[in-house]
Amino acid sequence: MTIKIGLPKGRMLAESVAALKKSGLDFSSALNKSRRLRFATPDGKAEAIVIRAVDLLTYVECGAVDLGIIGYDLVKEQNRDIVTAFAFGFGKCRLSVAGAQGSGIMERPDLSGIRVATKYPHLASEYFEKKGFQAEVIKLYGAIELAPLFGISDLIVDLVSTGETLKTNGLEELEVIMQSSARLVVNKASLRTKQEDMNKILSRLRRSV
Repeated sequence: MTIKIGLPKGRMLAESVAALKKSGLDFSSALNKSRRLRFATPDGKAEAIVIRAVDLLTYVECGAVDLGIIGYDLVKEQNRDIVTAFAFGFGKCRLSVAGAQGSGIMERPDLSGIRVATKYPHLASEYFEKKGFQAEVIKLYGAIELAPLFGISDLIVDLVSTGETLKTNGLEELEVIMQSSARLVVNKASLRTKQEDMNKILSRLRRSV
C-alpha cells in the first residue's frame, strides 16, 4: 500500500526532502527544477507530492495525502481536523506584528479599528482580541511589507526569520505572536486504514529526528 506524503512548495522543501532522506525515503528528485509534482521511491511504497504550503493541510485533512510536512503557523491558522505528530528541527521562524520604524504605534492606549494586513487573519484577529482590541484585518497573499507603505494598513502580521526584509522596507518587528517550525501532520483515517505502513514510516521519521 503506497503512503502519500505532502511536501511544502517553497522555503521548506529542501529541508523536508533532507529530513525524509534521513529516514530512508529519498525524494531528492523533487529538488530538480522541473514541472513534475509527484515523485515515487524506487520500491513504490511511498510517493511525495509537492503542494503549495497554504493548500497542504487541505490535502492531508481530506486524505489526498496520508501525511505532510508544514509550518506550525499554518497548522494554528487553519485549525484542520488532523493529527499533529511531532516537530522537526528546521523551518524555525516567528509570526510577528510589524510596523513602520519608530512609529510607536503599539504603545497607543487604544488600538481598536487599527488596520492589519496579513496572510494569517485568524491568528491576527485572535491576537488583538486577546489584547482587548477589535482590529480591521485585511487579508493579502503576497508582499505584505508593502501594505503600510501604501496606506493599506497600519501594521502587518507576518513570518519573520532574520528581519532583514522588514528593515529593507522601513519596518520593524514590534511583538512576537508565536514561534513556528516544521511539523509532521497526519490524516486521521490513514492511521487506521494504513496502520502498519504508517506506523513504520512514523517510527523511522521519529528516529531520524
